[in-house]
Amino acid sequence: MRKCKYCGSTRHVEKEHVQPKSKGGRKTVKACRRCNRSKSNKGLMEWFRWLKKNDLYRWRRIKNYNYRKKNAIAKKIQKVRDEG
Repeated sequence: MRKCKYCGSTRHVEKEHVQPKSKGGRKTVKACRRCNRSKSNKGLMEWFRWLKKNDLYRWRRIKNYNYRKKNAIAKKIQKVRDEG
């Protein structure tokens, strides 16, 4: 099943560059349109910090979906969550 790597949504899933293509990114993951558009050309840590301050709904959805996971994305979410 096609699922957003960030929030778990199965609606409107598309390819998304983990590191923005404009910054030399090559690796892609599946992401829903809302996460992909929200992330835009931000790096992962930059985007997670932006979400934490500006889009609490999406931040909580992503944080809850990745709760107790051990992948690289989940570890970055935990790091941002634990920052002041």
